[in-house]
Amino acid sequence: MPVIRVLFIVFLFLCGFYNSAQAQVSATSQNLDGLSFKKGLKVGGNFSFTNTFYNSNSEMVYREPYVYYLNAGLDINLWGISMPFSFSYSNTNKSYTQPFNRFKLAPSYKWVRLHLGSSSLTYSKYTLAGHQFDGVGVELTPDKWYISAMYGRFVKAIEYDPLVNNLSTVAYKRTGYAAKVGYSDKGDTYEVTFFSGKDDPNSLTLYIPPEVDIHPKQNTAVSVNAKKSFLKYFFVQAEYAFSSYNSEIRNRDGEKVSTSNIIDRIFGKEATDKYVDAVNASAGFQNQLWGIAFQYERVSPNYETLGGYYFTNDMENFTLMPNVKLFKGKLSLSGNFGLQYNNLDNNLQNDTRRVVGAANANYTSGKAWMASFGYSNFSTYTKVKPTSYPYYTDALDSLNFYQVSQNFTGTISYTFGEKIINSVSLSGAYQTGNTYSEDVNTAFSGYTTSSLSYMQQFPILALGWSAAVNVNYCEAGEYNTLYVGPGLSVNKSYWKNTLISTLSCAYNQNRINGAGAGSLINTALSLTYTVKAIKEKFGKHSFSLNSNLTNRFGTPGQSSNSGYEFLTTLTYKVGF
Repeated sequence: MPVIRVLFIVFLFLCGFYNSAQAQVSATSQNLDGLSFKKGLKVGGNFSFTNTFYNSNSEMVYREPYVYYLNAGLDINLWGISMPFSFSYSNTNKSYTQPFNRFKLAPSYKWVRLHLGSSSLTYSKYTLAGHQFDGVGVELTPDKWYISAMYGRFVKAIEYDPLVNNLSTVAYKRTGYAAKVGYSDKGDTYEVTFFSGKDDPNSLTLYIPPEVDIHPKQNTAVSVNAKKSFLKYFFVQAEYAFSSYNSEIRNRDGEKVSTSNIIDRIFGKEATDKYVDAVNASAGFQNQLWGIAFQYERVSPNYETLGGYYFTNDMENFTLMPNVKLFKGKLSLSGNFGLQYNNLDNNLQNDTRRVVGAANANYTSGKAWMASFGYSNFSTYTKVKPTSYPYYTDALDSLNFYQVSQNFTGTISYTFGEKIINSVSLSGAYQTGNTYSEDVNTAFSGYTTSSLSYMQQFPILALGWSAAVNVNYCEAGEYNTLYVGPGLSVNKSYWKNTLISTLSCAYNQNRINGAGAGSLINTALSLTYTVKAIKEKFGKHSFSLNSNLTNRFGTPGQSSNSGYEFLTTLTYKVGF
């Protein structure tokens, strides 16, 4: 075994004993299908050391003058079992409230896969939706079946520390378990998922300030999903989810609700539990040339699941999605049109209605021409309901607000030449936003960006260059801002691509309401060198340098806007 590999293994072994909030250790999946004692031991890996240097004479921008990053990876293959590990460390002195040290082991054999350590699984967006956990999981995929289960800790208990005043990070310990059973055959799918999570109210023993406002929760969610294809080009899909949620389990008195409802009996509903549901369904037609689909989703107010990080509730969506391909697939057109409603229980002060529309067109001739265009429209209508008091009613309490935003994007490029490759590209985008109150435009904003570029590449000389002109214009209220300027870039490779270099420079001038507001020059240099003189057994070594210098020039009499920023990154990498 080469000396560098032995030293590398020792390095990672020592790193394994270093327990810091800045270190991360992980191992990814292993496949045991190729298990064989004849394969013996094989070791591979990589190591990188990145140094970042920063300097500036501006008081408005500040960052650490020197930061370094150590990253290492080791792949040990024993008898065909792959066991990759990784380690990273930095001097940035960041703090993490949840454990940043992670270990994951996911061996697999044929249709059996285990998840040990820190993992994440997704069963349904309404139940277990990708939340990371520390524990154990299993996935079985025999033939057309999918069977999975997991158990673990989702959140680590974090006590309140008055020395750091961590009001936003205090958390109860949360554990949970979930399962999924699914069957798929020729495009047809049938799935059932289950999730249950609960906070431990006894996991926090120290004083908790009232402003922390956290409560131990409990949640159980079940979903059923089915998709069916028929007549070759048609499909229907539907998913229904049901959730039992309690946002303060300390208030539970154990008294069951007396009911004949079978769901209440199954879940053992108590007076403080909330039962909510969600449904989504779709149907459509799709062949080689065109297709259309309709989708519906309704999520009840207060629907939540502890198996996900974020969730949007209290909404009802209707979406229509057509698509078509023309000219033997060279031109494709697609779009969607949707309506969204909230306040499904009619218990909010405001009603919000949204209209979303989008259209996309893409064309490619195969080699020379390429074009892409897009349009999207997002409209929001909000009705503020009147509030009546016994002796006074404000006539202005009932108002209608409209917000309309539109986006236009487009790109056209033409490529020509064989020995000398040339390319011309034009791109642009326009975004506008309007706010109306009782048909009166109360706010307007518009943003336009465009770019025209030309590129030329000489493959024989390993040389290329490009030039571009960029224009950005923003209008908001009484102000309008213009950024405009050219840019030039040159790239060159040396010694059979051993050394690759790129030098670029861009100039931008800024104007506000037509008056000069400063300018800047940005210069960048990039060098990458791969060492090929060292024998293969000592690994593949490379060095890279990226430097960026930005000079800002203020207007006369405003020297505070002037200054410079210099950022350089130097990286060494070795792989074997």
